[in-house]
Amino acid sequence: MFGRARKFYAWASLKAKEKFAPLWLGVIFLTELVFFIPMDAILLIFCLENPARRYYYALMATIASAITGAIGYFLGFLAWDFLQPYILDHWISSTFFNRICGHYQEVQNWAVFFGSFLPIPYKAITLSAGVCHLMFLPFLGAIIAARMLRFFLIAKATEKWGVQIKTFIDKHFHKFVVGVALKIGLALSFLWALS
Repeated sequence: MFGRARKFYAWASLKAKEKFAPLWLGVIFLTELVFFIPMDAILLIFCLENPARRYYYALMATIASAITGAIGYFLGFLAWDFLQPYILDHWISSTFFNRICGHYQEVQNWAVFFGSFLPIPYKAITLSAGVCHLMFLPFLGAIIAARMLRFFLIAKATEKWGVQIKTFIDKHFHKFVVGVALKIGLALSFLWALS
């Protein structure tokens, strides 16, 4: 596990120095809906390897993440019509589901904002927003605001403490890998609890 993660770290460090680094970063962030890749760590690597473009990378990450969020929303929205007969009243009751969706719709903007800003599985936020048929434009606005704040804070942190952060990552890389594994476990547990 550590060997693969170390190779990925080295690969991302190389891509961050290339001419098409913003494109690479955008492509990586577009995979956020499918793969469990530590996006904050990827952005951090890109910002540390090419400090002059850190805010450009934060903007690219925000745009790609917003596109991913919109795709997740529509997947949840469309897939739910197909999956609903197999899930409702088999895995969860219709009453419970409707109560959760009603509550989600009441606090939509804040729930989506904090869910997108905090280290909560992004897939769960975007897919569940579609499933619960939240209003799309407020949803999109909330994820853009949250992701922009989160990613620009990372870029700012690399501007202020870049050398210390890189030294810390190089020294404690295995702890980051364990942290990512825990996040994947948390994501799977969260999705299992929803089901």
